[in-house]
Amino acid sequence: MIIKLLIISGVLIVVTLTTLVILRRRDDGKVDTIWRSLEATPTHQVFTEDMVSDLPAPAKRYLLHAIRPGTLLASSVSLEMRGTMRLKPEQEWMPMKARQILAPPKGFVWRADVGDGLMRFSGGDHYANGSGRVRFWLWGVIPLVNQEGPDVSRAATGRLVCETIWLPTSLLPQRGVKWEALDDESAQATIKIGEEMTTLTLFVEPDGRLREIRILRWGNQTEDGSFGYVPFGGQMQEERDFDGYTIPSKVSVGWRLGTDRYFEFFRAQIEHAVFR
Repeated sequence: MIIKLLIISGVLIVVTLTTLVILRRRDDGKVDTIWRSLEATPTHQVFTEDMVSDLPAPAKRYLLHAIRPGTLLASSVSLEMRGTMRLKPEQEWMPMKARQILAPPKGFVWRADVGDGLMRFSGGDHYANGSGRVRFWLWGVIPLVNQEGPDVSRAATGRLVCETIWLPTSLLPQRGVKWEALDDESAQATIKIGEEMTTLTLFVEPDGRLREIRILRWGNQTEDGSFGYVPFGGQMQEERDFDGYTIPSKVSVGWRLGTDRYFEFFRAQIEHAVFR
């Protein structure tokens, strides 16, 4: 009897694990399809100073620093990054490595491995075709997080707007972005993602280097945990040149940036970038 129960238990475990592996592979296949849909075909159009000649001084200074004249105008960028992240202020930082594709305003895919040992999980989030989703798997096979819906999609558009700084061409006026200067060191870019209009504030050094970004991002980081617009942003510690593009290469990101309740949850170092 005991042997029979052990056999049945073993079969159930194998069936369950096999089912979970199949589900994970199907999910990866769907994400692969979204990734491919965001890959852009290289163009022959190049960046010229005339493209930003009418912009406010901080915006012009930033874009001329971020895109070398004569560089082919990219519509997507693929990134490789390493860093750390945490889910709550009291939580320990976990190691993270990830791959990402960005193609504003169409969308993004972020695929990551986070943590180590028994607290190792993988997955990521994406936004495409007006819909966003977050999904992670414990040990690569056990469903851990699966979030989607209007709130998740709206939050994802905020992330996509912030990450336009990794694809500076997406901030050109020729891509439909509206610019307005706040002062000589900051400017606002209004960007439409789907039906969502978001204003990104960029703080720019005298040499054109980006120092900080801020937006009001939809999220559940409110006092009562409900969704609403919450201050969000990132600070840039280092930058690096990749094939004519100078982008932030070391960043820290968090909710309520600029307040005494700042919650920094993400730190990343960009190791590689390919523009297309």
